[in-house]
Amino acid sequence: MLLRTAHRRRLLAPLLTAGALALVAASSAAASSKLKLPAERTSPTGNFFTLEAYGPPSSSRPDAEFQMKVCTSSHTPAGTAIEPSLFTLKLTDGAVVPESISAARSPAMVATPLAKLQCTEGWLGFAVPKSRSASTLEYEYNGQISWNVG
Repeated sequence: MLLRTAHRRRLLAPLLTAGALALVAASSAAASSKLKLPAERTSPTGNFFTLEAYGPPSSSRPDAEFQMKVCTSSHTPAGTAIEPSLFTLKLTDGAVVPESISAARSPAMVATPLAKLQCTEGWLGFAVPKSRSASTLEYEYNGQISWNVG
């Protein structure tokens, strides 16, 4: 009986180790990924903002990049437009960085008039100063919506 138990332990040890490593990797990934994409928000005016992708700043690429999709609803008023300059990026130290079309990936989001039930999509870019970190992407128009990214 002792031999069988020792044999089972020897056979199961690699499986248990692999399972424990997978559990640690999964919990580390969950802890490091605070933002689950796509992340949709509804503006106070009833439009839908979906953050599709996020490229955080790094030592090799200092810009923070966000792929955003904006769709209007059936009750969107005439004259509605998306304006990238209404997006800002708050840093962890409280500083605010304005949106910069020159820091955005292509295709960049540009000012676009939108009728009812229309969408537009593009990239927003923010030039993040060295040694600083992104905290929150914010959109402000008749109220604020935000995405915690840091």
